[in-house]
Amino acid sequence: MVLTAVLLVTGCSMLPGSGSDGADTGSTGRPSARATTTPRPTPTPPPHSDADHPARRGTHRCHPRRGGDVAEGAPATVSGTGPSDIAFRVRGDFGVVADLDCSGCTGTATITAPGRMSPFGSARAPLKASFVTSVLKNDPEQQMLIIEADGPWSLTLRSWNDLATVSGPQSGTGPAVLFFSDDVGHVQVDYTPADADDRFGLRVFTTSDATRIYGNTEAFSETFEADLPGILAIATNGKWSVTPTP
Repeated sequence: MVLTAVLLVTGCSMLPGSGSDGADTGSTGRPSARATTTPRPTPTPPPHSDADHPARRGTHRCHPRRGGDVAEGAPATVSGTGPSDIAFRVRGDFGVVADLDCSGCTGTATITAPGRMSPFGSARAPLKASFVTSVLKNDPEQQMLIIEADGPWSLTLRSWNDLATVSGPQSGTGPAVLFFSDDVGHVQVDYTPADADDRFGLRVFTTSDATRIYGNTEAFSETFEADLPGILAIATNGKWSVTPTP
């Protein structure tokens, strides 16, 4: 199964009193749609402006690290230490998954982009985690990511079609991106927060324009519409389990 870039927003669903993880979503091609409640990115500031992100720490987009080209079957890898800008080019119509190895970091590690009002992902370090970034069909080939981290890190950018598929119950702790091969209409999700400040966000990207966004700040066990096969992007510091169900 191949998932292409998202064309437009198909809507979102939330748990009562919950919110999305603040990331853009799409739902055709790169399976999903931009949530109607998510503010659109503001225009990119001039090249030497640091106003696009509150934690820029003096890094400048005029001297980004080069991530190279990202294509089907050909991921790009870049490494560094501390806050950095990453310039790369997407060679195809697919969503981009960022695998961040920040196992030598401290504090909080964040992946965002110029002009975003909320990051693609943010989690406690040390960590090894995956985040979905570019998902819209009208995203430019030339793209930029911003890494905010204290310590050495390595970043691999790949097509989400290159992810190994999984099937059946899956569980873990912290952010993750899973490509489910199960042909079902729902997922059972169980979540335990890491602490009182933790929250859970789930984005479901499919080939049927049935993108969903769910979230909550409290422990729960619920069944959500998912229309798999497709990709689930999980954002949290807590523990979770996901089980595909009819």
